[in-house]
Amino acid sequence: MKTVALLAAALATVALAGCGGGAGGGSGSGSGSGSGSGSGGRLSKSDYRAKLRAIGHEAQQAGADIQKGLGAKTVAELHTRLLAFAATSQHLSDEVAALKPPKDAEAANTELVNGEHDSAQAIRAAAAATQNLKTPQAVIAYLQKNLDNAKGPHEIDDALAKLRNLGYTTSS
Repeated sequence: MKTVALLAAALATVALAGCGGGAGGGSGSGSGSGSGSGSGGRLSKSDYRAKLRAIGHEAQQAGADIQKGLGAKTVAELHTRLLAFAATSQHLSDEVAALKPPKDAEAANTELVNGEHDSAQAIRAAAAATQNLKTPQAVIAYLQKNLDNAKGPHEIDDALAKLRNLGYTTSS
C-alpha cells in the first residue's frame, strides 16, 4: 500500500501546499493589480498562490478517492479508481502547465507539471497491467512492486519544496 499511498500523498501534498497552510493565506487574495503588468502576462505571486490553492482542492479530492480505492472489494472498482486518479493527475498537470507563474517559480512549476504527468502515465500503465488480476490485493501488490520508485511523486515533492522555499506555499 506504500506506493499507492505515496501517490495519493503526492496529490494531497499539492492540495495542502496550494492551500498555503489554511488561515494565514490572506496574501493570496485581493491584489490582482500587479498581474501581468510589465511581466509578459505572468501571474503575480498572490495570483499564482490562488491558482495553486484552487488546483489543490482538486488534488485533495483525488487523494481521498484513491485512498477509498485501497478498500475496493473488486478489481473492477480498484481499476476504475486508478483510471480516475490518473485522469485527475493528468488534468492537474494540464492546469499547472497552463499557468504562467512568476519568473522565479517557472522551473518548479515545470517540475510540478512533469511530476503530475509522470504520475498519471505510471498509474495508467499500472491500471492496464492489472485489470485482469483476480483480487484487489493482487493489484495492490503489483502497484507496490512496480511503482515503488515512480518518479512522479518524487518530482511533485521536489517541486513543492522549491515552491515552499520561494514563498509560494507554506505547508510541509
